[in-house]
Amino acid sequence: MKKTITLLTVSVFTFCNAVAQQPINIQVKQSSYTKLEKAQPISEETTSPKRKCATHQLNDSFENWIQKEIQKQDQFANGKKAAVGYNIPIIFHIIHTGQTVGTGYNLSLTQITSQITTLNADYRKLNTDLSTYLTQPALVAVAGDMEINFCAAKVSPTGVALSEPGVDRILASSKGWTSPPYTASSSYLENTVKTGSIWDPTKYFNVWVTEMSGGILGYAQFPTVPAGTVPITDIVGWGGSANTDGVVVDYKYLGNSTYAPYNKGRTLTHEAGHWLGLKHIWGDDGTSCSGTDNVSDTPNQAGENYTCPTVNGSVKTDGCTTASPGVLYQNYMDYSDDKCMVMFTAGQKARMQAVMASCTRRSTLNTSYVCFSVGIDETVSNLEISLFPNPSNGELNVTVDLLNSDDFTILVVNTLGQTIKEVSQLHSNGGTIKLDLSLNANGVYFVTVKTKTSSKTKRFILQ
Repeated sequence: MKKTITLLTVSVFTFCNAVAQQPINIQVKQSSYTKLEKAQPISEETTSPKRKCATHQLNDSFENWIQKEIQKQDQFANGKKAAVGYNIPIIFHIIHTGQTVGTGYNLSLTQITSQITTLNADYRKLNTDLSTYLTQPALVAVAGDMEINFCAAKVSPTGVALSEPGVDRILASSKGWTSPPYTASSSYLENTVKTGSIWDPTKYFNVWVTEMSGGILGYAQFPTVPAGTVPITDIVGWGGSANTDGVVVDYKYLGNSTYAPYNKGRTLTHEAGHWLGLKHIWGDDGTSCSGTDNVSDTPNQAGENYTCPTVNGSVKTDGCTTASPGVLYQNYMDYSDDKCMVMFTAGQKARMQAVMASCTRRSTLNTSYVCFSVGIDETVSNLEISLFPNPSNGELNVTVDLLNSDDFTILVVNTLGQTIKEVSQLHSNGGTIKLDLSLNANGVYFVTVKTKTSSKTKRFILQ
């Protein structure tokens, strides 16, 4: 049975920086789960396609885990822990069949960059269309800044600087692949295309851009709960394997395009939401009003919404939410047209923050070096490091100089993003730490020194 709650402030469900708001009544959806299955595609696209994504549904074990994780992070009324700002390096694998850059499948760098711009505006609540399409005060009050930023990867897994940041252009025939279009979630797309081109998912958010048949705009792989998680043990690896982790988007709907009504880059905003643990806003229950997205500040909704109301920001009701402020068709996790998809909620933020803090292949992205040039030396006033000898024959001295006594960790990482050595020091002002790397293969490596508030990375060569 549904229950009605009254929210007095956003901080009941979110973070200490929330502001007071007027009371609103929101229907909290009853939990309802189904087995993992592919969403049914619609018929081949015509001149007026409907939004459809083929992302699988989450199960109850994941929900049990994430609710405990949200509570553990204390991101509710007591406000003892503020949200964390996360940076996610992104790489777009552009699968083409020989077209000139900027035509057909082989999208221009300008269009790809426009997608990153859209992601950052949408996830930071900086999109200028928010106030145009979200006018109901009660819903405006729950709109949230996810504090997640996306950056274009600047180096490949082998440490080579990319000529086009964030872009990996792949000629399908060079890999021995058949030409697009591909069937969404198919064995070929999953086990041949994705596994044959993925970059280390602990360092990169992989997005494949191709053409998909069946009217699918995109689909995502859900997060994976880490091994040893208590009490959840039955869904370790449930989100999917490491060599398929990421999102697939039809090339027509990436960034600013001419394919209205899905021409503003909101398809990837939606699919990245799944990749970060969000369900569809209506709970994937048809129109029964019994499904749930397990987010307390999204109104109960009978089903997905298509298109946008004729009047910008007008109230829209249905059989589950029959009165103002209405259903939240403006949410990125609905199926509305791009132009009126303009917001996430504070409750959705709590889920994404929990995923970024704890989930396998999500929690490591914030410390990935790949959005910076090789040999990065960030400007951090309270931390200095030096490496010698460089090149090294197996013995490496790492000198750390801290302005104040602090805990710090030294990580040695190879070009695949794998940590080969880790050393921690407690309550130290630094010094020289000698590392024995003589058993490791020759090549390029990176040393990162991290404190609680800063980090620096330098490159060295083992020979």
